Amino acid sequence: MSPLEAAHLDGAIMLLGTRSWASVARRHLLTACVAAIIGLGAWLLYSTWSPDMRLWKSFGVSAIGLLWFAIVAGPLARIWPRLLPIVPWRREAGIWFAAVSSVHGYLVWDGWARWDVAGLLGYQLSPETGLYLRAEPGFGLANLLGLVALALGLALAATSFDRAVAFLGVSSWKWMHTLAYAAFYLVALHVIYFAFIHYSPSPVRMTLYEPNPLRYYYIALLVTAVGTQAVAFVMTVSRRRRVGAL
Repeated sequence: MSPLEAAHLDGAIMLLGTRSWASVARRHLLTACVAAIIGLGAWLLYSTWSPDMRLWKSFGVSAIGLLWFAIVAGPLARIWPRLLPIVPWRREAGIWFAAVSSVHGYLVWDGWARWDVAGLLGYQLSPETGLYLRAEPGFGLANLLGLVALALGLALAATSFDRAVAFLGVSSWKWMHTLAYAAFYLVALHVIYFAFIHYSPSPVRMTLYEPNPLRYYYIALLVTAVGTQAVAFVMTVSRRRRVGAL
């Protein structure tokens, strides 16, 4: 490995936040506590929902909160360099996003879809015809978006270690982890569908549900994510143009 490659590797490992095993354990424990606090807050806010829905929604709220932090930490540090110490925490946030969203997905698969792929995709079996009829097209699409985001999250979590950086190479590893942004926007579309559309009255469901108490929380996460990335992009371009002019 050349000195330049070694320097790049050292920089990438620094961004990952490599520390002693004890330090890594403490960071994961703290991140897990934050995830639990977010989930508990969601559980309390969904007090009027059925217990099974409260549970999987609480895990979902916690998951998107962790992913939001993972993608805004970098842009925030570019805007306010004093926030640079939060950047290495993206690793733990991303790993716990994958873990928490996996639990969320399992609870939906087991408690809502009942291990039925057609049901997960928004189809219902018609006793009269014996055929699966499309009942909730938006439901199936939203779940597909969530599944793709989960797959990306698991792939990113599996490569959030120093050996993965060394194996993939710094440039390839950095490119791969830009997929965290894609995962976030897929999750955002997933949750906005369920927060604003799915529980509204439809020809197949006339039951009225109370508005999702966290619907504007999801909008705030989306707006702040787009805003911080846009500001960081503009500031980066501006700085580089000034350096080029000099």
